Amino acid sequence: MELSWVLPAIASPFVYALVSIGDKWILSTLKLRIESFNQFVGGTQLIIALAILVILGLPDAPFESIASAFGGGMIWGLALILLFWTLRSEEIGRVVPVSQTSPVFAAILGVVFLGEHLAWWGWLAVLLVVAGAAIVSADPQKIMSGGFKKVYLWVVLAAALIGIAQVLLKISSEHLGVWHNMSIRGSGLFLTLALPVLRPSVVKDLVTFITTKRTAIPVLITEGIGPIFGNGFLLLALANGPVSLVSALLGTRPIFILLITLAFAPIAKRALNEQFSRSDVVTKVVSTVAVVTGVVIISLA
Repeated sequence: MELSWVLPAIASPFVYALVSIGDKWILSTLKLRIESFNQFVGGTQLIIALAILVILGLPDAPFESIASAFGGGMIWGLALILLFWTLRSEEIGRVVPVSQTSPVFAAILGVVFLGEHLAWWGWLAVLLVVAGAAIVSADPQKIMSGGFKKVYLWVVLAAALIGIAQVLLKISSEHLGVWHNMSIRGSGLFLTLALPVLRPSVVKDLVTFITTKRTAIPVLITEGIGPIFGNGFLLLALANGPVSLVSALLGTRPIFILLITLAFAPIAKRALNEQFSRSDVVTKVVSTVAVVTGVVIISLA
């Protein structure tokens, strides 16, 4: 097992599972305006980016690497707009697994454009991860007829964008260190996620939210501290491992979402509007088994 990229590729989705649960709580229960939430997320990323540049200075890297990192951040910002919009109204236990279909896009792009080789077991693992995500996106009322909620098509689009962004960040990691890569990515993410909603009314709502003690702590931890560790692990994994397999391991976030929500089911049902009927649990467990199997193949083969 290649610990230099496997461990951070698993640590990142664990951290982001906690972040995603916090996102859902902030958007659905605490009712922060989604434009204000996007502005906070993007603004936080910009502040972190500037802090890194102040400490480390400007990167000594080719323009292509900087453009790849910046473009990856911009595309990731577009994906987050779609994910946050969907997460506001749909179950986190279903939105997050569908968003993890990004491995199939990253795998194809990695093979086609980066010259990576993916053996049959690698493709099997990627397909298992994607199959698990597809299962959990099924409408619980139409599972027998194979019905799916159309809203999840937007999540699939977001996953495709994330797959593209991961490939760009892999390219940029060839000449950029983890911290500079994070800084430039964050700047690009701010440009698409936060800058378009920079309006006085949005800023006013955000200031009210983050200056109220009951709501300030959750958003600062969720979108201030969490992403620093999540992004750090993500970029470290991309720098040391093949993007196709790293991306698949990053798709394990639904496992941690499922385990955490099941462990705290009464709280999750009330605070996150998560459903725990027999069909819901069975669907999520079957999906998790498929994803875990894919992860085991990638980690041990």
